[in-house]
This record gives sequence, C-alpha cells and structure tokens, in this order.
Amino acid sequence: MEQIVYRQQLEGVIMVEQVTREENYSMPYRHFHDTFELYYLTEGESYYFIDRETYLVKAGDMVLIKPDRVHKTSLAKLSRHSRILLQITEKAFAPFLNANGFPALDELYGRLGRIVSLREEDRERMKELMLCIGEEIRGRQKRYELMVKMKLLEILLLLSRYQGDGLPEEEGRTAQTPRYQKVQEVVDYLHANPGTGESLEELAGRFYISRSWLSRIFREVTGISVVEYTNILRVRKARKLLAFGEYSVTEISERLGFESITYFERVFKKYTDCTPLKYRKEQRKG
Repeated sequence: MEQIVYRQQLEGVIMVEQVTREENYSMPYRHFHDTFELYYLTEGESYYFIDRETYLVKAGDMVLIKPDRVHKTSLAKLSRHSRILLQITEKAFAPFLNANGFPALDELYGRLGRIVSLREEDRERMKELMLCIGEEIRGRQKRYELMVKMKLLEILLLLSRYQGDGLPEEEGRTAQTPRYQKVQEVVDYLHANPGTGESLEELAGRFYISRSWLSRIFREVTGISVVEYTNILRVRKARKLLAFGEYSVTEISERLGFESITYFERVFKKYTDCTPLKYRKEQRKG
C-alpha cells in the first residue's frame, strides 16, 4: 500500500513529495528524467538501484541522483517505509547557486557520491527543510519562490559539509544477494559494451543463466527490460559522439549496434525528443 502524504511543485524549479509505504512495495516503473534528485529515507530500509549498482539504503540516508540515471527502489524488508523526495531543475536554479558562490549541482553531486549518511543531529533539520519547501509552495505567500530557493540552498549547504565524510564509492552498501550480484555483472558488461549486438539469448548464455531468468531478475532490479537499458546506454554514448565526434549519424548508428538508421533515430528521439541531426546542430551552435 502507498500513501502520498503530499506533493507540491514549483513549475520548472522543484517538486517535493512525501510518501509512506507499507509492506512489500516495489516501484512499478522505471525512473529516468532530466532533473537532479534528492531522496531522503526517514523510516525503514530499501534497495536502490542506480544506473549500474544496487545499494542498501537505511533511515537517515540521503540518496543523490544525477539526471539521466536509471533508478528504481524496492523495500529491503517487509516493513513501513517513508521518504521525502525533491526533484530539482538545474537550469532554473543554477543562476541562484552561482549568485551565492555555490558550485553547480553536477559538481556537488560528484563530490558527495550517491549516498550521504546524515548524522543524528542533522536528520530532523533535513526533514524540516524539505517539508518547509512543500509548505511554501502550497501556501504561496509573498515571495515564496525566493523562500523555496533559500531553503533548497540551505539543504545543499548542509549536505556540502559531508564532503569527504561519505562512504568511498559506498563500500559495504551494495546489495549482496545472488540476484542483485548477477544483475550487477550484466549491467557492468553492458556499460563496457554499449554497442553489443548480442541477443537476449546470447547475453544470458554469456552469464550462464536462462533467457527467462535474466529477463525476470533484470526487470525486478532495474525496473526496465535489458533491451531498454541497452538503448539508454547507447543513446547516452550517441549524444557524446554527436556533440564532440566527427562520425556521421549513419556511422554512429553502426558503431552502437543499431540494426538500422531508422531504428536508431526512433530510439534516440524517444529519449531526447529530437532527431540525432537536430541534437548535433543544437550542441554545436556558436
């Protein structure tokens, strides 16, 4: 069972949501968006798959997720689970950060890593700040937009104090069950070989498991199919090649293992809302 306590949004800047879940919950769909995310678990434990690894997240942990990262959460135990979520649009917030001498979100997230374990004395303050953002948006009092940004800046300042204190690459926090470890092996291979033309049958054989078992555990852990995950990785690589490389669109399609230029264009547009050629032109303006 899922109960959305509240959800508020300041269009184009931030969304805040508080959710409580009971018993065995698993996010029914994959998350993949262009915002920076702050996920604060206030109660319970959960497994959190991010891009290529699965972490055990505990109450008091803050999870930081950059844009375009596939992520999915599921309960680690049959128990109550409560979290607060912020989704931040960098373009709208960057000028405010810059004016206050604060690093860009991408830089801050890179310094902190994916999981920040808050000290006991900071946990309640973090919760108050996140909920206050929601209340400001809901109340819409005079200059509430500025108050929202100030509260968000305070959240980031609090997190910035944890630079260097985090778990190195979240050691000891990755899930150790056979299912999660097997999916970890598969996604590591896909990241190293985004242009692999292997079929699902061939990929399963590479890891000595059946096609049906691979399909099942991969979707359970990541929230998406092997094919969709592979396409996401290929589009990421294609964006870099289009922006900085000299290969033609046809050559990029072939290098990344797409069966045809038409299929490449269709997949690329699905995740970027534009064609490869249009993306290249936009990235190379000026």
